[in-house]
Amino acid sequence: MNDETWSHSAVMADLPLPQRWPAPVDGCADCAALALLRGGARDQGDLSAVSDCNVLLRRHAEAHP
Repeated sequence: MNDETWSHSAVMADLPLPQRWPAPVDGCADCAALALLRGGARDQGDLSAVSDCNVLLRRHAEAHP
């Protein structure tokens, strides 16, 4: 058995601040559905699903003029 002591230095990551949540476009049923799904996920504490909805909303928004 090896009794060596291991030490690791912590490296601070320089991460950007989170972006604001994308807003649904008024009158778009797809945006409204994604926003509703995101709200339900947030209420249940499913932050992974919230993030997924935000990505989908951002991508979908690219189709709007």
